[in-house]
Amino acid sequence: LFDEEWKIYSRNSGMAGHRIGAEAVVENSMITDGCRVDGHVKHSILFSGVRVGKGAEIEDAVIMGGTTIKEGAVVKHCIVAGDVVIGEKAVVGAMPDGDKNGVATVGFGVYIGDGATVGPNAMVDNNVKDGEEVW
Repeated sequence: LFDEEWKIYSRNSGMAGHRIGAEAVVENSMITDGCRVDGHVKHSILFSGVRVGKGAEIEDAVIMGGTTIKEGAVVKHCIVAGDVVIGEKAVVGAMPDGDKNGVATVGFGVYIGDGATVGPNAMVDNNVKDGEEVW
């Protein structure tokens, strides 16, 4: 990313800079403008305007712009499209474990309800109700 011979050109969203909360942890991740992080983000990419609530965990994920990940949610090993809402204490994806190596994907504008579970191989393009499980 920092090689002068191989530049990466991008557009500026015009949003304010990102804000990392006092109790937030960001490890080896790229956080772009407009993001508000109050949870734990590890080995991930957050596009502009992503909001991560307190106690939320994101690991090995790509989160597109405008997405909200609410308090206590867990998002691991997945790709989340833009304008998604992941509810409180919802679980989306899982780290690879033996034969469970799939990447969970969530489509544009989808709402994942509070306490819902989206399995590691799931491809979600419709809303998921509170407490519902999708595998």
